[in-house]
Amino acid sequence: MRDAIVISGWTWEASNVPERMASALALAGSRVLYCENPASFFRTVRPFSEVEKGVFAFGLQHFGHRLNSFPILQRFQAKLLTAEILNTAARLQLNNPVFIYPHGDYCLPLCREFKRRGFQLIHICMDYELDLVVEHVRESDLALIIPRVAFEKLREEFGAKVRKIPQFSYVDESGGQALRGLLESGELSRISKPRLGYLGGLGGRLSLPLLRETLARHLEWQFISFDSEKRLHLPNEHILSWRSREDLGGILAGLNVGFMPYDCTTPKNLHCVPLKLFDYFALGMPVVSTPIVFLQEQEYKDLVYLGGTPEELADSISRALVEPVDSPKKAGRIAVAREHSIGRSARIMASILDELSGQANDTRAHKSSDGKPTQAD
Repeated sequence: MRDAIVISGWTWEASNVPERMASALALAGSRVLYCENPASFFRTVRPFSEVEKGVFAFGLQHFGHRLNSFPILQRFQAKLLTAEILNTAARLQLNNPVFIYPHGDYCLPLCREFKRRGFQLIHICMDYELDLVVEHVRESDLALIIPRVAFEKLREEFGAKVRKIPQFSYVDESGGQALRGLLESGELSRISKPRLGYLGGLGGRLSLPLLRETLARHLEWQFISFDSEKRLHLPNEHILSWRSREDLGGILAGLNVGFMPYDCTTPKNLHCVPLKLFDYFALGMPVVSTPIVFLQEQEYKDLVYLGGTPEELADSISRALVEPVDSPKKAGRIAVAREHSIGRSARIMASILDELSGQANDTRAHKSSDGKPTQAD
C-alpha cells in the first residue's frame, strides 16, 4: 500500500475533507503525513506527532499567506514549505507517497513544486468553485470531485482523470452504532429542549436573515452552533466552542433536529455536500435544510425536511420535531450513513492508489522501452 502526504487549509481538529481523507487512507493501510494550514514563523504550530493510528501530523510554517499574492514570493514560500514537508516525510520513510491537496492560495504553487520533483498528484475538490479549482485540476494526475455539478463540468474539460467520489464521513461500518450509544453532554443541561443544531460556525454558509427570522418567530426552539460570538442576537441562540470529533458525539446526542439553513443564492452553497449531514444521519436524526441540490436527489428526498422561507422552514421543523421515534425515515438515514462509512472511503482510496501505482509503472516501462532513464535509474 502506498503512503500519502495530505496538505490542508485547516487544522486536524477541524475534521474537514482533507482530515477525513487522511483517516480513510490510514484505515486503508497507508501511512499519512498530514500537514496543517501554514502559520507564520511568529506563531506556535502543532509539533510532529501521531494523531491517530497511521496519521502523523505537524504544522507548517512560512512568512505569511499575504505574501502569496506576489508571484516571486509565492514560489519562494512553496520551495520553503516543500523542504519542510520532505524533511518531515524522510523521518517516516514513506513508501512512494502520493501528494494530495485541496484548493488554496498556498496549495497550487506547492503542488507544482511536488510535481516538479516527480510526485503523483491528487486534487480533492470539495465545493463548486470552478474559478478557484481549475488550475489545481490541471496540475493533477487525478482529481476527485465531490459536488456533482463540479464533476460534470470539470470532466467535460479534463476528461477521465476527473472522478466523482462520495462525501467523506467518520461514520463506522455499523452506520454509527457507537454514536447511538453516547450520552448527552452535560454542557447542554442549561439549554432547554427542543434543540436545533448546526455543527459549525454561522459565517459564510448560512443565510443569517432566514435563520434569524425563523428563530425569532419560535423562541421556544433553541438553536446551537459552534462559534466565537453570537451573530443572531436572539435569546434562543446558543454558541459552543469547537471541539474534537471524539467530543462531538455528546453534543449530537443532545440535539432533536439537525438544522442546515444554507444560503442557496450562492452557487457554492447551493451545490454543497454537507459533511455534517452524515453525522446527523448516523443517529437517525431528523434534518431540516434549505433546498440545496444534493438533498433534492431521490435518495434523500424522503429523509429530510426542506424549506426555503421562514414559513416553510418553521413548518418543516415542526414536522421534524413530532416525527415518530419508530419512523422508517430513521432507519433510512442510518442506512445512508452506512453507505458513506469511513470503511467504504478507505476502500475507494485504496483502489485509487493502486490505480495510480499502475499508471506510474506503465510510465516507467514506456520510458525504459524508449531508452530513457527512469526515476529508479
